[in-house]
Amino acid sequence: MERGLWTLLTRCLRAVPRRCPVRGRYSNRDILAVFLWSALHDRSVGWACTRTNWPIQAWRRRLPDQSTMSRRLRDDALIDDLNVLIARLQRDLPQGSALIADGKPLPVSKFSSDPDRGEGWGAGRHQFGYKLHAIIDSMQRLIAWALRPMNEAECTTTTELMASINPHEVNGKVLYADASYDSNPLHVQCEHAGVRLVAPRRRPGTKPCKNREGSPNRLASIDAFERGTDPEIVAQHRRVRPVVERSFGTLVTWGGGLFALPAWARRHHRVNARFAAKLAINAARNDHVKTTPQ
Repeated sequence: MERGLWTLLTRCLRAVPRRCPVRGRYSNRDILAVFLWSALHDRSVGWACTRTNWPIQAWRRRLPDQSTMSRRLRDDALIDDLNVLIARLQRDLPQGSALIADGKPLPVSKFSSDPDRGEGWGAGRHQFGYKLHAIIDSMQRLIAWALRPMNEAECTTTTELMASINPHEVNGKVLYADASYDSNPLHVQCEHAGVRLVAPRRRPGTKPCKNREGSPNRLASIDAFERGTDPEIVAQHRRVRPVVERSFGTLVTWGGGLFALPAWARRHHRVNARFAAKLAINAARNDHVKTTPQ
């Protein structure tokens, strides 16, 4: 399967605009190819910079050294290139009618000296590390994502994600989320994008705050969950929410997926780049599984 994924990744890399820094020896496509090779095999970047770790038919070009990779991977434009690659890989996948938002914790040891990690609520307990914030559709297509320290609130990061999404792609859809996403700013941002957010309150049954008015969509969501005014939307919430759990579960249950953060992936720019590569590989896997005859 790795051979098929690699063939698909290298073919779709051609959709990424080629660019090269001044006096640069390697283009962004060369850097991304080496980085994707290391992520596909769950090895370090230094391992992928060694020619003996490459089959001759996989990549015939000259390989950069580890210091070049470390310097180039700090460029935020490479993350944008990986997002272009993800969009190209998902181009032929069917689009879902609903959106789902959720977060996936990426814990590290509490004794880690990584200054970018945060302490927050992870998988049922307080943990140290980072968290993936993702918006997918009901067909498990990735719409938007961001990596933040563990202590950043899910509703705050998702508000930023909704502001970055093209409204024409999500207009008229419903975003299903859990109680962590119940906030007025997120409801307002979803309204600007033409999206209805459906999420229960963190403390159902409490009196509304008199110092501020809730958005109309938030009040409608409260009435649906606590007063039964819209049982169909509540039933749809229960049907759709497990999709994101399956998506995150699939991400870590196959060879080349994201099992855990490796020891060499520390600091935000390294973790962010590695996770972007894993999301691209997962998009290639979804495309490969869909197009492979059963």
